[in-house]
Amino acid sequence: MTISESPRANFICSRNTVDGVYPPLILALQAKRAGAETMIFFTFDGIDVIRKDGVNKIKYYPKGIMGVLPGVPAASTRIMTKLAEDRAGVPNIETLMEMCQLEGVKFQACLMTMQMMNLTPEDLIDGVEVSDAAGYIKTALKSEVNLFM
Repeated sequence: MTISESPRANFICSRNTVDGVYPPLILALQAKRAGAETMIFFTFDGIDVIRKDGVNKIKYYPKGIMGVLPGVPAASTRIMTKLAEDRAGVPNIETLMEMCQLEGVKFQACLMTMQMMNLTPEDLIDGVEVSDAAGYIKTALKSEVNLFM
């Protein structure tokens, strides 16, 4: 890294659950605020997060039998989001996504996942770029931080 280059940080989001989405969003926002060029690569189930209206489908599934009982994931999602806001001062996922994009965190969708799920760029929220694995690796090799969440 030369003096003129910013550090880089990349995060992979592969799940569309509350506990799979909060970490990459929070860490990406903090990396951007620390001066890093920052990107979140959404793949497999994580791609649902950046689909239009996808943020409204994110759930929290408690471990064990509770996670499969009807109504429990929806109630657990409300509880976990409320706890994050009230106790930790962390905004809801939709607000965090907006903050990330407004502050310059790049969102990338995995091309292979899009092909597997028969998605087009029009299925995604505004501002999302599409990249294949080679594109991600090209960026990752120039980065100081790469985390798979």
